[in-house]
Amino acid sequence: MASVNLTTHVSGLASGMDTETIVNNMMKVNRIPLDKILQAKTINSWKTDAYREINTKIASFRDAMQDLRLEGTFSSAQKISSSDTRVDVSLSGKTSQTNFTITEAKMAVPAKAAMVSFNSQISSGSATIFSDGVEPVDMTFTVNGKEIKISKESTTFDKAIAEINTQLAEKNIKLSNVGGSLVFTTLGTGKGNSITISGADSNVQTTDADSNPINVNVLTKLGISNGTTSSGFGEGISFTDGEDLKSGYVVINGTTINVTSNSFTYDNIQINLKQDFSGGHANIQVTPDTDKVFDKIKTFVDKYNELIKDLNDKISEKKYRDYLPLTDDQKKDMKDNDIKLWEDKAKSGLLANDSTISQFLTQMRTSITEMVNGVGISLKDIGITTSTDYKENGKLVLDEDKLKSMLTTNLTDIQKLFAGKYDTGNYKDNTLNNQTKYKNSGIAVRVYDRIGDALNSLKVIAGYSTDSSLVKEAAEYDKRIASLQDRLSRTEQNLWAKFNAMEQALQKLNSQSSWLYQQLGQ
Repeated sequence: MASVNLTTHVSGLASGMDTETIVNNMMKVNRIPLDKILQAKTINSWKTDAYREINTKIASFRDAMQDLRLEGTFSSAQKISSSDTRVDVSLSGKTSQTNFTITEAKMAVPAKAAMVSFNSQISSGSATIFSDGVEPVDMTFTVNGKEIKISKESTTFDKAIAEINTQLAEKNIKLSNVGGSLVFTTLGTGKGNSITISGADSNVQTTDADSNPINVNVLTKLGISNGTTSSGFGEGISFTDGEDLKSGYVVINGTTINVTSNSFTYDNIQINLKQDFSGGHANIQVTPDTDKVFDKIKTFVDKYNELIKDLNDKISEKKYRDYLPLTDDQKKDMKDNDIKLWEDKAKSGLLANDSTISQFLTQMRTSITEMVNGVGISLKDIGITTSTDYKENGKLVLDEDKLKSMLTTNLTDIQKLFAGKYDTGNYKDNTLNNQTKYKNSGIAVRVYDRIGDALNSLKVIAGYSTDSSLVKEAAEYDKRIASLQDRLSRTEQNLWAKFNAMEQALQKLNSQSSWLYQQLGQ
């Protein structure tokens, strides 16, 4: 009779029992405590994700509204306009101006570089300088006293120009191919910058295709002539000598201001002169940019409504206590869609009635609706009211026309309503720990402090630090899971040891029975 293999757990060789199934069923009962811990850890993971999602939404709201707590958001929002198309204006920062007039302008003429252009009629930069059959030869000419050599290896215009520019660098002059013309330009501007070319007609002997001697020079091959920009290169050659900057001026409110550029800044106002003028005038108006402030307040209202809906939905979500996280064994017998539907219900209500979120919502609602001391208007006065539908949990309703009108006439009061500050003399005071500061601070200041407090609370609950509550809880679950898994492994080994011992005993009895039968001759 074959022996029982203890390492492979051969099931029921001697007994005929399905020990594999028996052990598995017994282990299912033993696994119940582990399954409960695994389900608890899954809930911990889901809850951590839910809190972190809430944290992200609150942080996003803070980013969207934080500018409203800054007085500069209201005072620095300006726009500017010009009544005359001859002057362009724009803001480069906050200006103290409200309006001024430009009655006369003379545009500055910038300094010019010296330049000379030779109509060399180059077909392309890759075109060859020497005709077929003509033996290439070195050529030289002089620019501002510097001898320039074009080696015979530079057979195309592109190569020749590159070689010339390398040598011209020390003279601060550059040669360019501009649409078939060769253009020399000084890199410096102003008087004293000039270009003098000589030796361009010096002959160099080479041979043609029939080996006949011929003379070539820079003048014939590149079209460059001798001369200087200070006196001109002769008829048909375009040139300019360097010219110094010619200052202009502008008359603002009767005061003449000299300018060296046609684009300049006056009290953080960028002014661009487009042409000279002395008749008529350009009236420049600086007014508060209430459109920007309106957009920020509207964003505050929209994002606030979006946030409180998301948070109220979470804390009022129904909890299905009969729907626990599925174990791996349970998932084996289910379709993917059924698993998703189950887990949707299992995840529902994870943050139901959460005290941290509920307290934050209450504090925000109070911060917004309570009056700000020393301010003669409320949110209602500027067109922001609370919905009368209790199911909307304090949703804000915005009358856009009323807000725009109030921004035009009461911008200073609206600034105090949102961004008003109160100094208690103690830098540690905020609207959370000091009621006097709270009552005298603007709405956005109050809300910002409460957002910071809520984010800190959520960090303690579900932050990424090992000190956060849910992270600690998850670590504890991991320890318990490891301990239970170790215990289950030992239990399963013990069960198999007992069944294997039983199989061995039965095998021994069977062997003895067979021997007795043989001895008795049966």
